[in-house]
Amino acid sequence: MDITKLFQFKQDQEFSKLLLHDKQIDLTTAALELARDDQPDLQFEQVRIWIRQRACELSGKVALANDDATLIKCFVDCLAKQHGLAGNTVCYHQPEGSYLNRVIESKQGLPIALSLIYMAVGNELGIEIQGVAAPMQFLVRYESQSGPLFIDPYSSGKIYNEKECIIHLAEMGDFSRDVLLRLLKPATHREIIIRMLMNLKRIHEEREDFQRAWNVQRRLCALNPLSNSHRKDLAALSFKTKKLGLAADLLTGCLKSCPESEQLDIKLMLQKVHAELAQWN
Repeated sequence: MDITKLFQFKQDQEFSKLLLHDKQIDLTTAALELARDDQPDLQFEQVRIWIRQRACELSGKVALANDDATLIKCFVDCLAKQHGLAGNTVCYHQPEGSYLNRVIESKQGLPIALSLIYMAVGNELGIEIQGVAAPMQFLVRYESQSGPLFIDPYSSGKIYNEKECIIHLAEMGDFSRDVLLRLLKPATHREIIIRMLMNLKRIHEEREDFQRAWNVQRRLCALNPLSNSHRKDLAALSFKTKKLGLAADLLTGCLKSCPESEQLDIKLMLQKVHAELAQWN
């Protein structure tokens, strides 16, 4: 089997750009491409129209905003208060909480999906709102004249200055100020998509939906082509979804490049795959 073809995504233009380390991607479209794995008939344009409508609603208010704090409050009033976007703990256990179209429909989502909507509306208005891969919870960041402002879309758009944000995150976990300052830097598009995929993988595995987990893991492998860990996980999911030949090929490839400390585990997995294959032959 030509494994390289497994990691091609010709239908997904923006995701394919990420594989080439292209930084100029449409992040909204890339996120919708992930959702299309689960919704083959998904129409991206409906999401784009919703984003443009919110930008139109905001354009006049943003133009009249006399300072950065007022501008950001306009975003929160529109998206969180008027349109009700917020988080819900249920979303941590359902894939729909990661799909932008479902988040818009239900008005509930994971922090990262809600953040992408804030970023997309900002982009439509020519206002740069960036994602922040903060520990525990994804946030968005806006560079004001007096320093960065942070929005927590999951908590109905709560706004923090940098000092307040550091205090808030420090209360949620054992993180030093220096670590938090580093983690509050803007995330790259690649980092955002990987985090979305990791969320989806966790949810699908929790639900024992191994075929959907396999779809997600294939993308993670494509984004991390040198990672034996990701290939090993794809092999395990291939075994669970009865893609036995692929599982054997992936594990054989891992054996060639993995450190000696991991070889025994991979050999045991390979023996299990071969034993299952023998039953089918």
